[in-house]
Amino acid sequence: MDYQFAQFLEGHGSVATDVGGKASSLDRLVADGFPVPRAAVITSRAYQSFVSEAGLEPFLKDLQHGPLPAADRIAAENSRVEAEFLRAPMAGELEDEILALVGDFLAEAPIAVRSSATAEDMVHASFAGQYETYLGIKTREEALVAVRKCWASLWSPQVRSYRRRESIDETDIAMAVIIQSMADATWAGVMFTRDPQGSALDMKVEAVPGLGDDLVSGRVTPHGFVIDRRTLAIRSRGEKTKLGFLEDLARLGLRIEHRAAAPQDIEWAMTRKGLRVLQARPITVSRPLAVHDDGFDTTPTSGDEYTPRGVAEMLPGVVSPLLWSINAPMLEDAFRSLFATIGVPGVGQGRRIVGRFRGRATLNLSVLREAATSIPGGSGAEVERQYLGHVLDPEAEQPIASGGPLARARAGVRNWRANRVLADEVDLIKQAVHGVAHLEIDLSPLPVQRLLRYRSRVRDLAWRIYATEVASSSAAAAAYRALEVQIGRWLGEEAGVEWAQRLTGGALAEASVGAGRVNLLRSIYQRHVADTPTLQAALVRGGTEPRERIEALGQSGVAFLDEVDHCVRAFGAQAVYAGRTWKEDMVGVWSQLGSFAKDVDRGATDNEDALAELIALLKASPRWRFKRVITGQLIDMRLRMLRRMVGEATLYLRCREESKSSLLVLGGVERKVIFEMADRLVASGHIVYSSDAELFSDGELEQMVQGAEPVFSQELERRRRAFNRARDAGPLPEVFQGDPDTVTPANVQTGPVMQGWAASPGVVRARARVLDSLEAGTELEPGEIIVAHSTDPSWTPLFLVAGGIVLEEGGPLSHAAIVAREFGLPAVLNVAEATHAIKTGEDLIVDGTGGEVRRVTISEETEAEGEDD
Repeated sequence: MDYQFAQFLEGHGSVATDVGGKASSLDRLVADGFPVPRAAVITSRAYQSFVSEAGLEPFLKDLQHGPLPAADRIAAENSRVEAEFLRAPMAGELEDEILALVGDFLAEAPIAVRSSATAEDMVHASFAGQYETYLGIKTREEALVAVRKCWASLWSPQVRSYRRRESIDETDIAMAVIIQSMADATWAGVMFTRDPQGSALDMKVEAVPGLGDDLVSGRVTPHGFVIDRRTLAIRSRGEKTKLGFLEDLARLGLRIEHRAAAPQDIEWAMTRKGLRVLQARPITVSRPLAVHDDGFDTTPTSGDEYTPRGVAEMLPGVVSPLLWSINAPMLEDAFRSLFATIGVPGVGQGRRIVGRFRGRATLNLSVLREAATSIPGGSGAEVERQYLGHVLDPEAEQPIASGGPLARARAGVRNWRANRVLADEVDLIKQAVHGVAHLEIDLSPLPVQRLLRYRSRVRDLAWRIYATEVASSSAAAAAYRALEVQIGRWLGEEAGVEWAQRLTGGALAEASVGAGRVNLLRSIYQRHVADTPTLQAALVRGGTEPRERIEALGQSGVAFLDEVDHCVRAFGAQAVYAGRTWKEDMVGVWSQLGSFAKDVDRGATDNEDALAELIALLKASPRWRFKRVITGQLIDMRLRMLRRMVGEATLYLRCREESKSSLLVLGGVERKVIFEMADRLVASGHIVYSSDAELFSDGELEQMVQGAEPVFSQELERRRRAFNRARDAGPLPEVFQGDPDTVTPANVQTGPVMQGWAASPGVVRARARVLDSLEAGTELEPGEIIVAHSTDPSWTPLFLVAGGIVLEEGGPLSHAAIVAREFGLPAVLNVAEATHAIKTGEDLIVDGTGGEVRRVTISEETEAEGEDD
């Protein structure tokens, strides 16, 4: 019989718009010689003819454009749609053809009637289990009803909801129906050629006795097995059942995956005649959780507040999936270790401390407050002051942890014991990192397993450094705040803030991440360039890459470049462990060297002079002398205490900076491993560009380099788009709950005076340069005031050129505050919406002592000129 509305699936080629995704896939399997039960398909043309002649189009348009039913009305809506298709009249010619086709199959055995929609078995939306399948059909009348129900399932409320969620156009969708001989199965089930919930190096098999329909629909619990893709070794998941055909099934699945060029979700059956493939579809790729999400963002805990402050320097900007999956677990563990050390290990259990929203790192401010208030004498206000630079609600009553003098003493002793070993720990870390970095192992000949073991050992050291850095940061914050408070008791609160800055400024000239690198480059400059006019000229001429000009100078230029390259390799990562290195981006290095040639002097301040000045000021105070007399102090113990407190604050700040520096140096070592892995993946065809490695997680990259392919190209592209959207969305709010997109933006300060936090003393007047990225820093002119959202260690070269700093973020111990004090730059931080209010070219007066940014207006200019006359 010649069929107008049907065709047999014999591997001669079929189009998905005619036969649906499932039938098209079956036809390809037949063409490739795989064991598929005999099958035919009632084409989408039959569905379209039925809908048109039965007058169902207005009904379907109402469904297409109407609202979805409430949850308690889904079953009733499903019955209503099905009833419409069952009672609609069918043309005699179409009915006769369907009955003839199913009669051909029923003459041999019972049949299966399966839906095959034109919008089905796509990579990002498989519709698995959404459409209807009917098994064991024995009569032509049953088959005709089953065909109508399959057509109706195209418009079930569940399927309509799925299409809307996946943004699938419903305009031209249609339903074909597969007629297939039943497989006389002893076992049946599904096989994933890449385990979607485990390692991409494994296959996953789920099996049930008899037919597999109950498994696909979720009505029974299957026997589970995991099969190693490389060795075909079989592991059961809590099952003792042994199936002798699993190895053959695994080989069959790998063959299908190879022919389809994508991991597959395969329905199979084991019959008396052997294995049979019932259908195969691409494994579904999960969709983003939100408009900006790439699958790595954090689900917020209800009621918890989050802030990007305090972590944006460690994980700045939009953090790629790779860097997030490497760094976030280590940072989370570091905070947990700190909690255990200070005696509050149970705080925040089950809640993430380190989160990611719109691709940007955050800290759980609620958990940090809880930790602080669990320590005798601690308070949430101090946490806010440390991380935000101010208290969110100064008028609110701040809870302070209970505990008498004994409890506070015990807590103090515990912290003292933990802190006293920090300096030794930092010294050990520095030696270990120095040894690893100077090995300079050639990674290219290493077999993959040795490469991964080497990376694992490097990572073990990184975990230890992260814990030390967080512990040092906590100790430094406590010591610095104690110094502020103590001086404030003698001279007043504002004086306490200013003197704490001056006393710790200049003490980190070698230790701080930014200043230490600057000093290394300065020493190279002094040896090679200071007395060589031709080299000076090559640097002063500017440009992002003066290497060729310097090489052309002969031996002196080559020797200079060799030492610079060696030094830069030792710098490691710019700002994030395993992130971009200075070697990858030499613009900042040339900028630093060029600033030396232009006589831009940013020498460190001297904190010993500041301490001597403070002591002289205190001794000159009548109140100070009076108190010493009435207490009978022959030796002024207060000065001893002051020197000790300055020493402790400086020590812990140095520990923090040195551990951070060590982490970044080690990060350069891991970066080399990442490049090696990426180069191998490019060579094997897994990825097109080595930079694509940033879009994979740490685990995915490891699996891929061992031969797996856990992420499809469509998913990779989705992550790339999500990354770009997150970058364009801009910084997160200072504090937020739930979705940060729901936070109302702060009002932009438009007045002539903008208030902020006094981060580094001094006053400067200069033009503003608003920078939205480090790359934009190439436009910075000497003496201009940097206006930015925040900075990290990679911005240090710009501080050499700038005349002052204005930032929207930053606390007392932030990178910007420390480096600004090291270089004697006036700085005001926490200036709300500064990058939106201030325009490049504006004339600003930055008062780093008073915490004010004054925008010089035309009237002020005129007034100043009149006074000069």
